[in-house]
Amino acid sequence: MLEYLVKRMVASVPTVIAVVLAVFFLIHIAPGDPIDILVGENASGVMKAKVVKEYALDKPLYMQALFFLKNVFFKGGGKSIFYGKSCFDLIRLKFVNTLFLGGTAFFLAVFFSFFFSFLSFFYQGRLADKVITFFATIGMSLPSFWFGILLLIVFSVKLKMFPVSGTGGFYHVFLPALTLAVPMGSYVLHILRGELIAKKNERFVLSLKARGIKEFLIYVKHILKNALIPVVMVLALQTGFLLTGAIITETIFSWDGIGLLLITAINVRDYPLVQSLAIFIAIVYIYSNIFGDVVMAFMDRRITFEKRDL
Repeated sequence: MLEYLVKRMVASVPTVIAVVLAVFFLIHIAPGDPIDILVGENASGVMKAKVVKEYALDKPLYMQALFFLKNVFFKGGGKSIFYGKSCFDLIRLKFVNTLFLGGTAFFLAVFFSFFFSFLSFFYQGRLADKVITFFATIGMSLPSFWFGILLLIVFSVKLKMFPVSGTGGFYHVFLPALTLAVPMGSYVLHILRGELIAKKNERFVLSLKARGIKEFLIYVKHILKNALIPVVMVLALQTGFLLTGAIITETIFSWDGIGLLLITAINVRDYPLVQSLAIFIAIVYIYSNIFGDVVMAFMDRRITFEKRDL
């Protein structure tokens, strides 16, 4: 397993570099001048020339790319044009808020998806099962920008139970977390319910029942354990999405996290900050995937990493 982890981490380096370079060239193609945003359109030529030289914007694109990669490895991602601070320092500060939002959404999604999955499983084919699967299907189809605004209108504007926007404790985080949790939880519910039903009808379950083992132990120790294997991978991938900031959700609720920081950086053409965020997001996604593989290996001993084609 250690050898597999090392190989995966080494193999992930070209992927991260490719993502960074792709974002680097795309952001430079986009219209707009970060210098005018930073010093103003009426600034003197001397001031503009000084800023251009400081950020190596007078160099060819390949030189700017090398300049940025140097900043990533030795200077904390370089200095943000708009904020005037280290890019990685800004990301670290905003990530605390995104971590709080993502963790709350993850807890809500897992709790409700597991609860209603078991309820639907035990009442399979009955009214409760049909109602749960019906609303879960709707939940999977809800666009976050529409659902988030709907929650704001109902619970913030009409009922005045939660603040309209801002970053803070439970009352601030609940609505954006619910916006993220409903689609994610609905998706997990469908997968877990399907796996539970599939495992229930397999031969090993009939064999265990024939041996006189209590149904509760069969469900918890055997059916649930095997059904969780694909669910773990889905949760690992969704964790990457939550921890890198749900851009639309954070924008709607003005949640001061990674997603809102990325939107601001793109709008002001802050090249170093956009590229630093691209690195951060790529790393989180890649290593959350690796983490999911490792957890699956502990849950399913049939997985052999030595024969896996990387």
